[in-house]
Amino acid sequence: MTTEGLVTAKQATAEQDFGEATVTSKGQITVPNDLRKALDISAGDRLRFVRAPDGSVRLEARKRRRIVDFARANAFRAGEAGLDLDKTIDEAITLAMEERERRSRGG
Repeated sequence: MTTEGLVTAKQATAEQDFGEATVTSKGQITVPNDLRKALDISAGDRLRFVRAPDGSVRLEARKRRRIVDFARANAFRAGEAGLDLDKTIDEAITLAMEERERRSRGG
């Protein structure tokens, strides 16, 4: 688990009001802009709501990571020359698209 977006114990001692949000009929909320900035929350990030024994709710922001970013951060090598990850991914996508097209034509 990453600690990005988590408030430390020292930071938690000083309460900070980030405003409020209204729940829509679909159960959705808009996270206040100041809170998004403070926790570096952006589109696609996941938010986790954890209820503490005292009834308070803690918000944990988890950054979204694209598979390509994860692969680059955890690079692997194949043989002496290694793999060009972007090229390998592009080739796999092209093959999958060709296979899908072939199946949709009944061939």
